[in-house]
Amino acid sequence: MRSPPTQARAPRVLGVDKFASRRARTYGTLFVGFEAGQEVDVLPDRTPEPFAA
Repeated sequence: MRSPPTQARAPRVLGVDKFASRRARTYGTLFVGFEAGQEVDVLPDRTPEPFAA
């Protein structure tokens, strides 16, 4: 018997950080639910267009 999936709640406080990996050749943007400390989403680059969407 499996328990029903829990519904994810939208974070009330969202942290945003830009990062570089692979010796500063690959960049991304990380969204973290501040209160839960869990990753919410990762964008493949750090330009403003995907962030605004």
